[in-house]
Amino acid sequence: MGNPESRTRRPVPTALLRTPWYLCMPLQPSRFPTPVLFAAIPIPFAVFLWGQLPGFEPEEALSPGSPPAYGELAPEDNPFEALPLELAREAPMPLPGSASTPEVRPHPYSEEVRASFRIRVRDAVVPYRVLGVTVRPGETVDIELDEIWGEGAAEGFLLRTPDGVETPYSPGRWTWTAPQTPGEAVPLRVESPVDMDAITLNVLILHPFEAVENGELNGFRIGTYRSTPDLPPPPGFVEASPELLDLRVSPGFTLRQYLPRQEGNPRYLVLSEHLTLKMEAILEEVRVEGIEAATLYVMSGFRTPWYNRAIGNTTDHSRHLWGDAADFFIDETGNGWMDDLTGNGEGGEADARLLYRIVERVQDRAEPHVVQGGLSSYRANAVRGPFIHVDTRGARARW
Repeated sequence: MGNPESRTRRPVPTALLRTPWYLCMPLQPSRFPTPVLFAAIPIPFAVFLWGQLPGFEPEEALSPGSPPAYGELAPEDNPFEALPLELAREAPMPLPGSASTPEVRPHPYSEEVRASFRIRVRDAVVPYRVLGVTVRPGETVDIELDEIWGEGAAEGFLLRTPDGVETPYSPGRWTWTAPQTPGEAVPLRVESPVDMDAITLNVLILHPFEAVENGELNGFRIGTYRSTPDLPPPPGFVEASPELLDLRVSPGFTLRQYLPRQEGNPRYLVLSEHLTLKMEAILEEVRVEGIEAATLYVMSGFRTPWYNRAIGNTTDHSRHLWGDAADFFIDETGNGWMDDLTGNGEGGEADARLLYRIVERVQDRAEPHVVQGGLSSYRANAVRGPFIHVDTRGARARW
């Protein structure tokens, strides 16, 4: 029989949950004939007993409801057809050894990529041993340990720069000022005195947004940002020079993977550390699920407003334009199509549904380095397979 708590969840029959009100009301002999009263007695009692069985959950709770209203947080204006929400949430049978609970589970990949401590850079919490961070020329950045484990615990941590060791303004807290030259990459390294572990920040110096003239940056077409008070234009653009393309922006991803698809030499992009943190967390969870993926294939990362219009999108506020959205799938075979993750012999919507559930698990866990945002699953069409969209807009959105 096994552990009763491990049994399959048993939905309550809809008929019981929707028992007519007159059969569940207090007994009133003056209103109903005796046969009806005797028939009514067992029904509420049966519902109660069913609720005590292991795995009880109402049938409605097992099916998604209508998506909430998100006000100004409209879904992406994407020309591809999205999977219906109920299909995206309908998970296939789990893989052998997969876990369904939201707790953080030890995994060799996590042990490899996570440091023994965390730091905070501006409003981003960094648990990984490497992360790309973008700053404007001359910007002063606060870097600090995210957790202090008692008095004196921060003593001995170092911030090492190309110019030497920075002096902390208090234990475990530093300020660092970026150089004035756009296009540079500067490595910063926070080192632990306890186990010699370290977190490296690959700092990318931006070309300021104000450098865009007539919709172009050094000949690369940017277009026009339709910003709002709540959504200002990005602070600047990373220059993706050839020597920086393979720079790690998180343990499982390089700068090359987030490049815009439009032509240019060099190309420029906006890249949010919140997105790279989230994508790394998703890759971790993919590994926990038992899927041996070296990375995620980013089919669309940053888009310029010009390119977004050129491919037929009419929205002015796609998260891709702000560098905090990615459309991706798993492609370890290298054929440009979603891999067969469920073992049914083909890469298709079942695999997209599995990947969707993995991403939901990451977002529901709400670790401090994962920012909430949009999530959707898109069907295959004639030219490409299914894929997942995620972003870090700061509020939950589903479509």
